[in-house]
Amino acid sequence: GIPELDRLIEGGFPQNSMVLLAGNPGTGKTLLAATFIYKGVTKYGEAGVYVCFAETRNMFIQSMRRFGMDFEPFMAKNLVSILDLSIGMEIDIQSALNQILEAVTSMRARRLVIDSITAMLVGLESRLKKRDIIRLLYRLLRKIECTTIVITDMPWSTRVIGDGIEEFIADSIILMESYYNDEGFLKRRLRILKMRETNHTKKSHEYTIGKNGIKIEV
Repeated sequence: GIPELDRLIEGGFPQNSMVLLAGNPGTGKTLLAATFIYKGVTKYGEAGVYVCFAETRNMFIQSMRRFGMDFEPFMAKNLVSILDLSIGMEIDIQSALNQILEAVTSMRARRLVIDSITAMLVGLESRLKKRDIIRLLYRLLRKIECTTIVITDMPWSTRVIGDGIEEFIADSIILMESYYNDEGFLKRRLRILKMRETNHTKKSHEYTIGKNGIKIEV
């Protein structure tokens, strides 16, 4: 649904694949993922589910209106579902996965976003348990046959993506970074580290965020 990105990956994400979208705070991960859902329903007639772990549903809807994406009419028609989930205890995770599965199957959704797996796993202290949940999530995504974006947050102080397992099980990895150039201006760049079944771009691409969303230099 983002024309420039589609050109860089031979037309779009491989169907039924899992795309790991990683990046620093403020790089536009939520905006890119929201565009994926919005364009899916408006341009391709595909129902979508957006799962909010990091912010509330109302905050998400309000933020996306600033970029010309109004989800509420499509929510009223049951073409888009925005799940407002919060994780406080380990027991909540299984409940959250059940709600995601129910929403996707009942709507026959073709697109899914989980924003973010970092927030989803925040209540788990054990690295082993986190890995078990990630594997369970991957099996669930294979079962429901959705094209899925899973967002993972990268702190400024690290170059490691997630907990080290997501990048190995994901079919695709898109990295969104921000930095200051030599003149002191904030810049953003996108890199596609892998995308199975495509001859994707091997370059870094600068992009901007404006009132119409994300614009990538190709």
